[in-house]
Amino acid sequence: MFRNDVAGFELTSGPTGLKSRIIVRNLPDCTRHELAYLCVPFGQILGSLIVNKQGFIQYSKESEATRAINALNQIVFKSKVLHVSNASFRSIERYQVQIGSDENEDDLVQEYYEDDS
Repeated sequence: MFRNDVAGFELTSGPTGLKSRIIVRNLPDCTRHELAYLCVPFGQILGSLIVNKQGFIQYSKESEATRAINALNQIVFKSKVLHVSNASFRSIERYQVQIGSDENEDDLVQEYYEDDS
C-alpha cells in the first residue's frame, strides 16, 4: 500500500521547489489536518501550514501540485469557494512561510489510505 508520509519541511526564501507548492485561499475555519486530508489524494505532501485563512501545501513533485490545483480550484469546502494556485514567491515571502508537520499528520494520512481500501 502506498504510504504518503508528511514530513517537516522548511520553505526557503528562494524559488527552489516553488512550482510544487500551492496556496489555498479563502479557507473556512479548518485545521492543517483537514487541509492535508483534502489535498492528499493528489500526491505526496511534505508539509502544510495555515495562516490567515490561507493554506500552503508543499508537494514532492510539480505534477502533484498541478493535479491538486486543477481538482481543487473553485470547489466548495465547508461552504467556502476555494481559490487554489501555485504559491508565488511574494506570498511565501509575505508570510515568511515555514511548512512543517506534527506527530498527528502521519496518522491522518495513513487513515486516509486505510479508508480508501
